[in-house]
Amino acid sequence: MKPFLKYFSVTLLSSCMALAYMGESFASGTQTIMPAKHTGAVVQTPVFEGHWRGILQVSEQQSVEFVFNFKQSPDGLEASLDVPAQNQFGLDFDDVNQEGNALTLVLTAAGIQYRGELVNGEIKGEYQQGGFKAPVTLVKTQTAAVRKAKPQDPSLSPHYSVEQVSFKNHRVGHRLAGTLSIPKGPIKHGVIIVSGSGPTERDGDVFGHKLYAVLADLLTKSGIAVLRFDDRGVGESGGVFATATSMDFASDAEAALRFMHSDPRFAQSKLGYVGHSEGSLIAAIAMANKDYEKADFFVSLAGPSTTGGQILIDQSYLIQKVQGLDSSQLEKDDVQQRKIIAAVVNDAPAQELKQLLAQSGMSTTQIEGQLAQLSSPWMQYFIKTDPKTFLTQISVPSFVIGGGKDLQVPAQKNIDGFIQSIDKQWLSYKIYPNLNHLLQPADTGLPAEYASIDTTVSPEVVKDISLWLAQL
Repeated sequence: MKPFLKYFSVTLLSSCMALAYMGESFASGTQTIMPAKHTGAVVQTPVFEGHWRGILQVSEQQSVEFVFNFKQSPDGLEASLDVPAQNQFGLDFDDVNQEGNALTLVLTAAGIQYRGELVNGEIKGEYQQGGFKAPVTLVKTQTAAVRKAKPQDPSLSPHYSVEQVSFKNHRVGHRLAGTLSIPKGPIKHGVIIVSGSGPTERDGDVFGHKLYAVLADLLTKSGIAVLRFDDRGVGESGGVFATATSMDFASDAEAALRFMHSDPRFAQSKLGYVGHSEGSLIAAIAMANKDYEKADFFVSLAGPSTTGGQILIDQSYLIQKVQGLDSSQLEKDDVQQRKIIAAVVNDAPAQELKQLLAQSGMSTTQIEGQLAQLSSPWMQYFIKTDPKTFLTQISVPSFVIGGGKDLQVPAQKNIDGFIQSIDKQWLSYKIYPNLNHLLQPADTGLPAEYASIDTTVSPEVVKDISLWLAQL
């Protein structure tokens, strides 16, 4: 299963079991997954109301603290999940079923389910995500988990216009919801932020940061209009997230660009994509589709140019190396990781994958979780797809940005792929030596640092994007 990371998994071989999508997204942090729906009997006595703390034992080495929040509404019981260690708060369960003292919670986009029953003042139940299952007992606490504000969090009263908008993806029929930030004065440029992997809402809540809200705020202050939107099936957007691939998300990105083109305020503006991590691949797919709305420019933030399989291999190796893994074990894990990726690429049967995963020392539960992740439509597409297929078709000004301490999408290796793919007349690129995958100033670049860094995104990056756009 995916480790606790957003924007691609770190390693399939990690002994730190992952909660699928909780790393790619919820440590992407998806704030609101879907409008809550409630089934089952509405219980008048608020037996679950309040905050409940539990510990999920992921492996012998790793445990994760959860806080479940319950409140009664006219429609029934509502529930959300906090993961304080990840600085993730308010992850809404979209299906809450209460029958007497029994409870079932479902967070569809992440494949999470919790079933429990109130017994002697505690909720005793089982947490499930993908093939991973573990008992979790919840104990009532008086203390609610609270997200700590970051210095770059946008003001609640910015000096520019903010509009809540929605637009339709006519190819598949669902509507997408987002926020449009419009600067004062003439609008020369407008951008659509395309989010990274995992179910992500428009603010890009990740490790206690509001990555895309801050990026939009800084760009708008520089005179650039910005549209950011909830992924399909996330927040206020319609559609289904769980079965979607990067190709599907590209049609949503195109719908966003079409929406901006339809706004007369942007009739004289150059409009394009700013894609972060997998969002760079998604934008490239959209731009390569000649039937889609044409973008005027492309900005890639920590985006891949190698296959997703190679990304996973590189992530695994680099992160474990920086963590200090013994060199012989590092090489052994790398060989095994490559075998697993090759098996996925070659559509190996499940039994072969099970054997390879077992050779890496995983438990039966871990193996089932990994198999569920590896067989998902998103992961299958991601591992097998080469971004160069789409990058070679881009013929608009493109600015590719990477962080020298990015351990998830290694900057030099992936920027080299952009250089090989996009004609030099269109391409500008820059590596910022001290920035990580989230484009924060970093020490080691390890994902464990993300939450502790005060800076959400380097102002230098935003300044350079603004100056680059001004030259178009």
